[in-house]
Amino acid sequence: MKMYCISQDIDTAVGLRLTGIETTVVSEKEKIDSEIDQVLQDQNVGVLIVTEAIYEMAKTKLEGIRQNRKLPLVVRF
Repeated sequence: MKMYCISQDIDTAVGLRLTGIETTVVSEKEKIDSEIDQVLQDQNVGVLIVTEAIYEMAKTKLEGIRQNRKLPLVVRF
């Protein structure tokens, strides 16, 4: 299983990439929702890391994932 991060901050993304975690930098709500949908389609993603700002923009969708799916585990960073 792999980890994936959705961030609005380039510095966070670069730091996580250095540790081997795949990351995407987005800031628009529509793109965030699209990115989450792509992550859900990838059966290899076991942990989805989102920054606090991303979590606030997509809170409803991410809480639905937490409550209705075993994977990926959603972690706020």
